[in-house]
Order: sequence, then structure tokens, then C-alpha cells
Amino acid sequence: MNARHLFTPALAISLGWLAACTETGGLPLESAAALPPTDGIYRVAPGDVLRISTYMETDLSSEFTVLPNGRLAFPLTGELDVRGLTIEEIRVLIEQRLRAGGLVRNARVAVNIAQFRPFYILGEVARPGRYAFEANMTLQSAVATAGGYTVRANSRQLILRRDGDSANRRVPIEAKEQFTVRPGDIITVPKRYF
Repeated sequence: MNARHLFTPALAISLGWLAACTETGGLPLESAAALPPTDGIYRVAPGDVLRISTYMETDLSSEFTVLPNGRLAFPLTGELDVRGLTIEEIRVLIEQRLRAGGLVRNARVAVNIAQFRPFYILGEVARPGRYAFEANMTLQSAVATAGGYTVRANSRQLILRRDGDSANRRVPIEAKEQFTVRPGDIITVPKRYF
């Protein structure tokens, strides 16, 4: 048998093995359609900052941060569990609590997001860390915000963990512009070994 015929299969096996030598090797490839669906309604989570205004009650109007346990410390109502609630649901909850305690008779409250919880980018980027969420940010622009890829980065795939999702997802480079970053996302740029 010719040495050339032995070399070709060995080369193919070696290249396949090298391709698997990344930190993303065991994760399935994802498409934008494979991510958990969203209903388009924002749900509050720890780290979000809410601007709450109570009509005619300036002492009850300020910005409040949702605590790590998902609770909101609002004056006169005690701590309220707001994790997973919409802005409208939080508004109704605060109004009900203020009225029920007889503290504010005609309580009218407005609730807005003052600041979304951050997203995180880790791994092989120039400045890994925590970053302020911006609407319509893609995975590629998130990498740019973190100073771009390092020389050791596997820039062909990223690992994405959505806030509230227990699974990591491997995102191929072709799909990076389709994925928009959401508050609380954790993006990891894996290392390439060769």
C-alpha cells in the first residue's frame, strides 16, 4: 500500500480530532429559532433598577434595585417578591399593598425600568466582565464592547447562557448577528487550542 493512501485517512482523523479540541466540543450547535421563546414582555429579575413614582407622594417616588433574592424593598409595603413579574404586575401589586394598609387611599403608581440588569462576557476577550445592557445589541457587538477577541479565542463559536436558562448553547459564527443580547445573558468566548 502506498504511503500516500495511509497519510490521507490519518490526516482526516487528526483534523477531526483538532476541530473537537475546543471548549465548546460537547455542546450542540444552536440556531436563533432553538432559543427559548420570549413573549415579548419583559420580566423583572435581580439587578434590574425600577423607577417607581407614586402620585402626590414624593417620599414614595425613587429608584429601587431588585435584590438578589428577587425582592423589592419599597417603603410602607415591606419587601415585595417581584422576580418574574411584568412592570404592570408590579404596579398593581404596589397599589394594592398601599391601599390595603390604609396608608395611601387613592394610590396611583407608575413603574418603569430605570436600568436593566447587566450582561456578562467571559473567556477570551480583551476585557471580560459585566457590561450595561443596550437594546438591539448582537453577540458580535457585545464582543466588541469587551475589547474584541484575544489571539487565543475560538471566534468561530460562542457559548451563550440565557438568563433563567440552565443550559449553555453553542452559537456558530454565521448566527451571531441573529442573536441579540438580553439582560442577564452570560456570553463565553472559548479558547482554541490549535
